[in-house]
Parts: sequence; structure tokens; C-alpha cells
Amino acid sequence: MKPMTPELFLLSSLIPIIVGIVMFKLDGKVADWLMVLTSLSSLLLVSFGMLEFLSEGSYHVTYLRTPTLGEVYGIIVDPMSVLIGFVVALAGFLFLLYSIDYMSPRNSTHPVHKDKGRFYAWMLIFLGSTLGFIYSSTLLQLLVFFELMSLACWGVVSYYGTESAVRAAYKAFIIPNFGAVVGLYTALSISITKLHDLSLYSLQGLDAHLKLVLFLGVMIAAFTKSAQFPFYSWLPDAMEAPTPASAFLHGAAMIEMGVYLLARIIQFMSPIPQEAFYVMLTLLAITQVLAIIYYPLQRDAKRLLAYSTISEAGIMYVGLLYALLGNAEGIQASMFQLFNHAFVKGLAFLSAGTFAYSFGTLDMEKIRGIRWSMPVVAVGWFLALLGLAGAPPFGIFFSKAYIVMSSKLASQGFIAWIPVLLVLIDATVFFIVSVLWLKTMLFGEPTEKREEITPLMKAVLLALIILSVVAPLISYRFVTGIGFVR
Repeated sequence: MKPMTPELFLLSSLIPIIVGIVMFKLDGKVADWLMVLTSLSSLLLVSFGMLEFLSEGSYHVTYLRTPTLGEVYGIIVDPMSVLIGFVVALAGFLFLLYSIDYMSPRNSTHPVHKDKGRFYAWMLIFLGSTLGFIYSSTLLQLLVFFELMSLACWGVVSYYGTESAVRAAYKAFIIPNFGAVVGLYTALSISITKLHDLSLYSLQGLDAHLKLVLFLGVMIAAFTKSAQFPFYSWLPDAMEAPTPASAFLHGAAMIEMGVYLLARIIQFMSPIPQEAFYVMLTLLAITQVLAIIYYPLQRDAKRLLAYSTISEAGIMYVGLLYALLGNAEGIQASMFQLFNHAFVKGLAFLSAGTFAYSFGTLDMEKIRGIRWSMPVVAVGWFLALLGLAGAPPFGIFFSKAYIVMSSKLASQGFIAWIPVLLVLIDATVFFIVSVLWLKTMLFGEPTEKREEITPLMKAVLLALIILSVVAPLISYRFVTGIGFVR
């Protein structure tokens, strides 16, 4: 009997995109219910596909092939795509669920009275294009879904329509598109002219020189998506987006998909000339140093989390750095970090969203006494910041430890330990900054609340607290199955 897994994954991507296009015309409760049904159906399709994968194993399905371009459209079902697709679908569903009450007239910072359907539309297109990107088996698919994600990101960042939001949205659109032109169009051109096949499986056929050119191009595309040096400036500005969109952008979509893109290229194209290691190491080291410098300078809760995201994505790339040296554990550690980070970062952003909703501010200097006034939020914010710093028992502690362990197999001597040292320094500085803010925000005379958060918002926060701890248990079986494709 032919397994239904590829069709389940295909539908999980197409349904949100199609419904998202329709959603632009809807509003109110109708939009709420259709959004919930769509995001839930996508999660269920991915979950059923995940369960079937456990019994069927990995395989690749081609839907469209031509004599001149080879494979044009297909799906890869393997531990990496199944695992990352699940975290995107689950996190996306929870963030959208939270947005039902967050995007309301009661929001103290940005009251939403109408046009809610437009936000849901862009978010569903974002969700569908991210899932389509994950299951892609060709460079053309990666390019198309890469651009769709950038378009959806523009839509959510510009949602409020303020001058600063519109400016930030164009910045968030233009920089990744520069990466697409430099990286993915270059990769596509090489595949068409040299390989006559767009499939990722054909990349092994390139000579060492072209592998290096293609890798460096795709690395630029990935770094623009993940806001790594020198392309990081768009991400802090993109905090103009509604908080549920920020959570998705940082925790499960744009940022992580840059990492996923480069992981796929390394997975299918290895071995890659070691010059790539030194170029990537230099850019990642600068990224980590910048994040360490910026942490103490932030007062806005979402901007603090934005610089944390830049750093955490850099840590995912450190795993891939070691994969460039032929260590498959590097890819495993990178995907482990990606999965664990999604829930902790989502918890952090949605906790910050309650500050905007209840207090009308994200300025951490103005928020006091949440231990007494908002105990669930206080627990969520406390655990999220410590989790991002890499404290146990959160999943990020285990994935950062995995990255450190994967460095032991590196053959480059001391230089290979530089990223590990920066990861440890970054965790220490973020921990200190977090503790200082927690001390002032949790205690003291409570700031007067304008609005109480709803039971639905509390339920989502509690779900993310649980997932932040159990994430390694969910992902470990899949992570250990990830490796190079020869």
C-alpha cells in the first residue's frame, strides 16, 4: 500500500496558502474560526504524516520532471523535514491561537477594531510557504517559497500601517530579496547550466570550485534570512509587527528557515571545500560579538529578544560550521537547537506581548511587580529568559551542549573552538542581563494594568512552558536520524 505521507505534507502547505488568499476578505469571528480550523488542519496533517513516517521511513517523491530541467517539483520526507515541519506547524498554531484575543480592541498598545482577516491572511500564507520550503526537493521550490516567506513577512510587519512599520517592512523585504538574488538565483543558474537538474540530489555532481561558489552564494541568502552579520539590521526594526507575528518570525519561520536552507545545502552537497569554513566562521564570530554588545543596551523587551534571536540563529549556524568539516553531528545539533529554540522564543515573545496588551508598553523600565499582578506571565517571562540563556532543564541547554560536543571532532585546532567560546560568553552575558531585568520587573510596586490577559492567552503560555521543557524528548529520535545525503 502506497503511504499517504507526501500528500499529507503537500496539503499541510497548500491549504494555509489557499485559505490565506481568501482570508483577506474576511473579518471578525468568521475570520477567527476559519483561521483556527486552517492552522489546526495543517498541524493535524503534519502530525499524521509524522506518525506514518515513523513506520515508513524516509523517501523522496517527484511530482514534476522535464527533460531540460530535471526534477522541478517534489517532496523530501526525511527526519529533518518531518521534525522541522512539525515544530513550524505546532508553533504556528499556538501563536495564531494567542492572536485571537491579542488582536482585539482591548489591546492597550495597538487596539484592533477591524481588518483582523488581513493579519490572519498573511500569517497563514507565512505558515504555508514555510512548510512548503521545508519539504522542497528542488532549488526552484526553495526559491519560490523563500520569496513567498519574504512577502508574508512584509505583510505582517507592515500590518499596523504606521510610518515606522511600513519602513521596517520594506527593509525586511529588500534585504532577504538581495540574498535571494545573490544566492538562490546563482544556485539555480549553476544547476540549470552545469547539471541540467534542479534537484537537491544532483548537487553532488558539481566540482569543488562550483560547490564553493554555490555554497557562499546560498550562505549569503541564508544570512539575510537569519539576520546574521552584515545583514542583521532589519530584524530589530521588524519588531513593529504584532507580537504573535514576531513570535512566528523569530521562533519558527524566517530566521530558522535561513538555517534550514544552509543545512539542506550542506547535507546534499558535502564535502564542501574548507575555505567555506573560514568565511562562515568570521561572519558568525562578528555576529556573536555584536549580540553580546547589544544585550545590555536594550530597554524594549522585544528588541532584547530580537538580538537574542540573532545570536541563537548564529549558534545554530555554529553546528553547521562543524558540519562543513565533515561532522554529521553538527547538522544534528543545529536542528536540535532550532527545534528547542522555537518554543522558548515563542514563550518569550508571547510573554512580552502581554506587557503591550496589559500595560501599554514594552519598556522594561516601566514594568514592575508582575510577580504579584501577573503570576502566569511572570513565570513565563522568567523561564523564557533563563531558557534562552541556556539554563537547564530547558531544551536549549541540551542543544547548546550538543553543539559544544560536536566541536570536539573538529580538526582545525584552536580556531575551531572560537565559536564555542563565543557561545559560552554569549550565554553568560545574556544570563546576567536577564537576571538584572527580572529583578526589577518581577518585584517592586506593581505597574497599573489597563487590561487583564484572557484565559486563552494564559493557556497558550502554559502550553509553551511545557513544550520548552519536553522539546528534547520529542525531537531526539528524529535528530539522531539526520545526516549527510551521499
